[in-house]
This record gives sequence, C-alpha cells and structure tokens, in this order.
Amino acid sequence: MDALTKKVVDTLLEWGADLVGIAPVERFEDAPEGHRPTDFLPQCKSVISIALHLFQGMADVWGEYDQRYKTITPYLFYGYGLTNWESSRLVNRMAKLLEYEGYKTLAFMPTWISSMTKYFNETIITGEIMAEFSHRHAAVAAGLGEFGLNGLALTPEFGPMQRFNSLLTSAELEPTPLYEGPPLCQPELCGKKCVKICPTQAFSPTELQSCTIGDMRISYAIHDNIRCAYGVTGLVKGTGSHSDLKIPEGPGQPLRYFADMSSEQIHPYTKAMLENCFGLICGDFCGKCLHQCPSRTLSAESLSEYDLSGRHSSVSRGWLA
Repeated sequence: MDALTKKVVDTLLEWGADLVGIAPVERFEDAPEGHRPTDFLPQCKSVISIALHLFQGMADVWGEYDQRYKTITPYLFYGYGLTNWESSRLVNRMAKLLEYEGYKTLAFMPTWISSMTKYFNETIITGEIMAEFSHRHAAVAAGLGEFGLNGLALTPEFGPMQRFNSLLTSAELEPTPLYEGPPLCQPELCGKKCVKICPTQAFSPTELQSCTIGDMRISYAIHDNIRCAYGVTGLVKGTGSHSDLKIPEGPGQPLRYFADMSSEQIHPYTKAMLENCFGLICGDFCGKCLHQCPSRTLSAESLSEYDLSGRHSSVSRGWLA
C-alpha cells in the first residue's frame, strides 16, 4: 500500500471506522447523471467509503411500542442518529487532513432524509426519492461488500449491520478490490424475509433492478421509495410508531405522501419525534429490512473459509468465528 493510502486507512480505523474501502472514480461511470463523483468534484480520482458497525443488541430489542420489554429507541439513536454524527465526524476530519496534503476533498450528509429536498421536483415526476450521493453504492464500489435483495450494502464482517459514509477526493489512492467472496444474501434460504416483513410493501417480490459497478452487473429488488418513506417516518403500523395511516394502493404517490406528513391523523407522539429530533439526531422508525435481515447468520458458514485478512478492517477474523 502506498504511503498516502496507508495513512488514510490507518487513520480512519484509528479514529473509529470499522471498515474502510477505496474505489477508483472509474467504478462510478454507470451512476445516474448528476449523482456521479465527478459531477460534484470534477478532479475526483478516488472515493473513500467508511462503515460504522451497528451492535446487535439494538436489533434484538427492537419492537412495537406496545410490546413489553421491546423498544425502538436504541435503534433510533445508536443505529441511526449517533452513527450518522460519528461517521460525519470522521469524514470531516479526513477531508481536512487530505486538504492539508494538497488534495481537494468533498463529503456529503450521511442520510438522504436531509439532502432529498434538492430533488423534490424530480420526486413528484418520477416517484423516486434520491440523495445527492449514494453511500451504499460507494461501499460496494469500494469493495466492502455486495448488494442484498433489499438493496442494502452487505459486508462479510457485519452483514447488514452498519451504516456508510463517503469521501470524494482528488487524491489517487490505491483501490480496494471488489468483493468476490461467497454470496452474502441468500433469499432462497430466508424466503425473501425483507419483502415479507416490510410494513409498507415497498419491495417487489418478483421484479429486479440492476446497476453496473466496475465490471460487475448487480441486481436487487425494485424498491418503492415513497412507500418506504411512510415507514421511515413512522406514519404506518408496524414501524414502532404509534401512527397508523393507510397508504393508497399501488405505487407511492409523492404529493399524497407529503400531504400525509402534515395529516392530523399522525399520532402526537410520532409528530413530536418528527418535529423535534428526526433525521440527524434520531431517525428511521422502521429499518426492519436492515436490522432484521438474516444475511449475517445465513452467510456465516460459507464465509468460514473466506480470507478477510487483507481487508481494511478493525475486526479480526477470529471474532467472526
């Protein structure tokens, strides 16, 4: 590893990142126009992806508000809010370090909830909610893992249990190889659990979408972002929230969703969360497709022979065993 790449990787791991990967900018050639690294930073040569692990206990205790000894609050804060702040702290410090070395660097917010407002007009036309830059696609492009059926980036170390953030930089860093290990998502074994447990029916059980990263063609379930948003913001039953709005049949309707966000039918407790601390402090009421995805357990046996020693990780191979 060259000296600058080693400094970047070692420093991020020392600061608290659990996984670090690096993608050359060429791996983003198939990204949507207006969302490619060079659209924002024309000098971009590399994209650094970092992952922060989400500890398992917050998933195990997650449950509905009326389930005794279950609670959504650990996930709301440690699985979303604090993790977003922690990853932002890391990329902010690394952006300045690279700038001191003479390289222009750019970082985005870690959550689409706060950046999607730029694309509201497009959302109304297309029915899709987009962020400025996709951290999960960057993670796969940086070799940290692969996409699951649920469209999440899964890693061999943690399965779905991490959140990602990214740095775009003009520094030409040594890239991480794309993940070529055993499949991390095995829908034939879990029965497409992510599709079945989604309280908003946001995943198609049969139709797939695809993208190209480097020389890999990747497919995952078509996902209705608007229907999903009803779950993320706790407007429907089954998300841990007190609210129980009804989503219209068929594809998500953006204007209807935005109207429902101000509906008098939203429970006062849900409204208090949304108005006072949702997004960067706490957020994502639901998250079932992430913290209830069984990929980490299902892939454990097939990963037992896969060598993880060359990865940029704070996790030892022995811990996985």
